[in-house]
Amino acid sequence: MKLILPIIALATLLAHGAVSAKAEKPRFGPNSEIYLFELEHKDGVYSVKNGRNITNNEDYDSQPYFTRSSKSILFSSARDGKQTDIYEYNIQSKKTVQVTNTEHSEFSPKPVGNTGNVSFVSEGFNPYQTVRFLDRKTGEHQWLLNSKEPVGYYQYDEPTGDVLIWSRYGWSIQYLNAKEKQNRFVSGHAVPSTPQKIPHSNRFSFVHRQTNGMMWIKAFDPKAFSVTHIAPILDANHDYAWAPNGDILRFDGTKLSIWPAGNKGYNWTVGQELSSLVKGKLGRLAISDDGKYLALVTTL
Repeated sequence: MKLILPIIALATLLAHGAVSAKAEKPRFGPNSEIYLFELEHKDGVYSVKNGRNITNNEDYDSQPYFTRSSKSILFSSARDGKQTDIYEYNIQSKKTVQVTNTEHSEFSPKPVGNTGNVSFVSEGFNPYQTVRFLDRKTGEHQWLLNSKEPVGYYQYDEPTGDVLIWSRYGWSIQYLNAKEKQNRFVSGHAVPSTPQKIPHSNRFSFVHRQTNGMMWIKAFDPKAFSVTHIAPILDANHDYAWAPNGDILRFDGTKLSIWPAGNKGYNWTVGQELSSLVKGKLGRLAISDDGKYLALVTTL
């Protein structure tokens, strides 16, 4: 009996150590996953089906963005617990490839036209410019924008050269034109959210917290240099996405909410309940250019 007890105790310690080692695995950020769904729209009603987890990674996975062909999704992911890199998931083959592999963290990937090249926010390379361009054929990186404003999120309208950025330290919206080297302040009190292009226009949208505390999705027109209201945000989630037809989709808790194009009211249309399809807190989402797919991020 005296010999058995130490062996049992040793086995218990070894098991506990294995559990502790697993629990102490380094993690870059909260455990989040990206799900891909087929998106259906009929008679003003949206629904998602046939969802699948495209990341399956016990660390940070976020900021999905569809390529122009709607055949793949770019996203930011932490696989070593230390930093993030950019990955691409092919919808047809269901295969994932790593796009960047640097000593810096990369976020907010976006396709550059139909070239296969990508742009992204980088934490490194130099102390000022954080938006980079990657030529995937040569592997060369270069500055995308001529600006010293530290960028958290951005949206680039390639045909016009207009860029709207969310300043990561100033919590403000800045406008610049990459072709004409313009750089102007648009608005303060901007909520951390990716500026987006409004479909079928040269305008952008961003989220603004007004002095009365209300949050609104607002439109910025670079030509008129004007800001106008679009839709109020009545809860804590400020992530949204534009459908190709000009509708806005977002999540209110676990329910899909819709702001129909041209809506002049104050209320969102409550749509599908997603709690039976995916677990966790729903936040970011993206819609493919062809309107056939919706990617969402859930934090566990």
